[in-house]
Amino acid sequence: MKLKRYFYLSVAIMLSLSSCSEDDNLENDFKPTTYDVLGKVEKGPFVSGSTITIQPMDGNLQVLGSLYSSTIQDDLGNFSFGSKLFEAPYAELTANGYFFNEVDGDLSSGTLNLRALVDLSDETTVNVNLLTHLKYQRIQRLIANGMKFGEANKQAQKELFTAFGLQKYAEKDASTFSIAGGTDESAALIAISSLLLVDRSEAALTEYLAKLCREFGENGIFSESTQKQIDADKETLGNQLSSVEDNIIERYADLGLEITVKNLAYFLDWDNDGIAGNEILQEGEEVKLEMTELNVPNEGGTYTISISSPIPVYLEPKANSDNPPIDAISPEEFFTEIYENISNADISMEKSLTDGKLVIKLSPLNSKTAKSTSVTIYDVLGNALGSVKIVQEGDGDISLPKLGKTGKQLVASMAMDIAQSFSELNLIEQYYHYNKEANLVSQYIYPSCSSVNSIWSNFYKANRTIMMFKEKEAEQLGVYQEYFNVFSAMQYYNMVVMWGDVPYINFVPDMNAAFNISRTPQKDIFADLKSNLEKAISYLEEKKNESLSNDANDFFFISKDVARILLANIYMYQAEYGLAEKLLSDIISTGFYELDSSNYNDKETITGLWNNGSGKETIFATRSESGEPRTRGNITITTPALVPIMTYTDVILSYAECLYKNGKISESEKELEKVTSNKGINVSGSSVLEKIKDARSQLMLYSNTNFAFMKRNGFVKDFYGVEDYRQLLPIPQRELDLCPQMTQNPGYC
Repeated sequence: MKLKRYFYLSVAIMLSLSSCSEDDNLENDFKPTTYDVLGKVEKGPFVSGSTITIQPMDGNLQVLGSLYSSTIQDDLGNFSFGSKLFEAPYAELTANGYFFNEVDGDLSSGTLNLRALVDLSDETTVNVNLLTHLKYQRIQRLIANGMKFGEANKQAQKELFTAFGLQKYAEKDASTFSIAGGTDESAALIAISSLLLVDRSEAALTEYLAKLCREFGENGIFSESTQKQIDADKETLGNQLSSVEDNIIERYADLGLEITVKNLAYFLDWDNDGIAGNEILQEGEEVKLEMTELNVPNEGGTYTISISSPIPVYLEPKANSDNPPIDAISPEEFFTEIYENISNADISMEKSLTDGKLVIKLSPLNSKTAKSTSVTIYDVLGNALGSVKIVQEGDGDISLPKLGKTGKQLVASMAMDIAQSFSELNLIEQYYHYNKEANLVSQYIYPSCSSVNSIWSNFYKANRTIMMFKEKEAEQLGVYQEYFNVFSAMQYYNMVVMWGDVPYINFVPDMNAAFNISRTPQKDIFADLKSNLEKAISYLEEKKNESLSNDANDFFFISKDVARILLANIYMYQAEYGLAEKLLSDIISTGFYELDSSNYNDKETITGLWNNGSGKETIFATRSESGEPRTRGNITITTPALVPIMTYTDVILSYAECLYKNGKISESEKELEKVTSNKGINVSGSSVLEKIKDARSQLMLYSNTNFAFMKRNGFVKDFYGVEDYRQLLPIPQRELDLCPQMTQNPGYC
């Protein structure tokens, strides 16, 4: 019986010994050993003075011996415990301190705790980081469930890296990873560290890490809600990856260490297929499209284009790309009703991407001119990989659409600013007209005077509206472009006459550009205006121009005659009278207008135009609020509510001027006689040109045309009684103050 009991005991001992793992043998055979433990603590690197402890443990993570403490030696996160005696090879390291925030690029404002469980028999150089911290509780749970340290560490390592799609790096222990290493493992550590930190304070990060550690510790995976949060954080981080890379490089450079950081985009699982980096083109890879340009007839059609790609591709950039979706309220939405009864003024298409086939279905194009667009192919990060340019033919027979709600609002805004400019400009003309009687020019025209500033600012306000409207309309039908060019020419012609060189802005400037403008030579301005007006004349409708009705369409859709008059005015200003004569002759030959008894020095004539909304002579006029009468010396001056800018009287007088300049004296006299006869005035002068000047003085005070006539014919100084430099207005003082590159006209202080 005794022998039997001895036999069973021996078998039990043998069975027990045979079931011991490698860890049991290690711990059982382990002899107290002195280890020199050192390493780094990195979230970004912990800063000098942060604390770190090491606690020896047995294979069941039970405390053995004394706790050792140390501090971080430098801002690189380095620490060392020196030589310490360990009764078992296992230990827990705990660090607490401030760290470099690689997302914000600054030192943290709060502290963070990080932990690591290690086997010192494998490695005594130990790095404490977020990855060692995340697997800490998982190792504890696996050991509590009977697993030995080595197996628990390997399983926790594999599960953690798999959770982030980084399983290819799971063979190396996380405690060997360092931000400063410049390796793939370094980039993986930075990517996950940044992902958990993005948009979080230190306190929020601590709370978030506790949740992650708890979930991962229990199950070796993250919960569904946490995974959704990680996905959202990836979208946020996507736009910041390059700055994270730069922040880390700059931080270590400041600390005297030159490091490299690999492209972090390859170390995040963007499409949640379980593998990080396989969504982005590797070096040498490319996406190939069967074609990159598609020419489509006006009626549209369906087209299929093959795409060869080694990675998944998409038709829309993801939210984490550099091309974020348009906000719910955007300027583009304001321009959706430029036209009346046209819901689709641009290329309309449906597109799909399936099994490497891009299918594009295009509807008929509701545009007079050809339009172009493109379909772009993106990777998961929103990086453009290629595109197909689409050009669709326009329909030349489509009718010009009327203004829609947005179009009318913009035209009303533009018209009000133009009207205010011309109204104030007429006040300036009156100052010159009455100068000999009351010496008004020197008293009321100076750099800081309100009228000069108002004309300038309202012209440029109108110009900004025109350019903005023009830009947005070009993106849709593009059928109003010549109308915008004529209104722009109307402004700039008058500004050049009054100021000479002015800033020529034919685009929508940003705010910085608005404060860095300089004056453009008038020859360059006129060259562009002439080119635009020539195109407009061939495009606009041949009709009687109507501008005084209450319909914005009548004001905006100007006729060829408005462009002809502007171009003729520029030609006359540049002494190209032969070209001007032909344009004015074309206006006369249309028969749309005729002379009547209107006198534009007479307020009743102006009032009649306002009340009638038209007139036989009116070609283009503007309405605004009438100003209060102003007493200047013994003269009462009224800012007109309506300024007849283009009249048939002016056309005939300008035509007579051209004939005179071109040596056709008798024909010039006949044209002048038409005016004097219809208006019932007598004129005097030593030449036909002098008589034209007298006729203008008697008839055209409120038309904003006399100053230009006097200037181009050399009459300003003597006729108005002003100094020579007064042929130009002063640049508003406000513009000189705001724009350092702006210069003042000679003669003005």
